[in-house]
Amino acid sequence: MRHGLARPEQSQSPSPETSCRLPHGIESLRQQRAHLLRALAAAEASVRTLPAGSLQQAKARARVTRLQNELRRLKAALGMAKPRQNLGDFLIEMFRERVSHNEWQCIVTEARRHHDLKAAERQIGPLGAGPGAQS
Repeated sequence: MRHGLARPEQSQSPSPETSCRLPHGIESLRQQRAHLLRALAAAEASVRTLPAGSLQQAKARARVTRLQNELRRLKAALGMAKPRQNLGDFLIEMFRERVSHNEWQCIVTEARRHHDLKAAERQIGPLGAGPGAQS
């Protein structure tokens, strides 16, 4: 079941106080974004609570992906999108959408561990070349 983004109550002209602060339509986009963020949080929660591998979980994951895509479109419409993303950013987005929440958390934990290890190696590197170090 697909819900359209524009609703009749949102397509009406904004109130005078809103129109003074924001360009026409921006407030409506922000309201839609807030609605999508709430729906995304609920969908992500249902993915975590449904039995792994079940049809219901697969449908919930598909809904999460659809909501994320809608949020990206709104983000671009609001001018919030990053103007220049490198290939790594796109790979992260695609990869994150294709793994479960638990898998993503494991990946993030492992990446942090590698990052911290490399940082520690950089700090220890110059110290290891001190007066008593062998080459």
